[in-house]
Amino acid sequence: MRGSGPEGHVCCAAQASLAALGADARTICAGQPLGYALGSGSPFAKIYQLGGSILLLGVGHNRNSFLHHAESLVPTHRKKLRRFPYLVDGERVWLEALDVGNDNDTYFPLIGAEFAALGLSCSRMIGSALCQLVPAVDFVDYARKRLSQLLPQAGRLTAAYRPQTRPLRAQ
Repeated sequence: MRGSGPEGHVCCAAQASLAALGADARTICAGQPLGYALGSGSPFAKIYQLGGSILLLGVGHNRNSFLHHAESLVPTHRKKLRRFPYLVDGERVWLEALDVGNDNDTYFPLIGAEFAALGLSCSRMIGSALCQLVPAVDFVDYARKRLSQLLPQAGRLTAAYRPQTRPLRAQ
């Protein structure tokens, strides 16, 4: 964790970073798994559990990381193996970890538009940027249900498959 302020924290992890503001910011940013960095136990899961909100500033749902969190909760989610550098006992090593696959604008923009049409989020222009405030619980629950319907069933690894994060030799 770095960038702490009186009521704000920035979570900096190997794969995903976010800023949290408010009384629960420290709790939200405490700890982040290497595998499924946006899944269970992540700051995204904690924001969901606390009933927090998602603020999109000038970006659409194709850049909404909460959709990756929602997808990680779907048994048939897309998977990919991530490789990234990490410091272990002061030595830079390469790690690999299983994570949710990329959407590449396949479903995320559609799910965001459908949710916006329900009238549960608030959108305003700030300057020339469209900004959206979205309730995390309603959004993740909706996205999880829609992704369960949209994602193909064939060719998926089983939901129980969770390899351990393992160090690779330095490159």
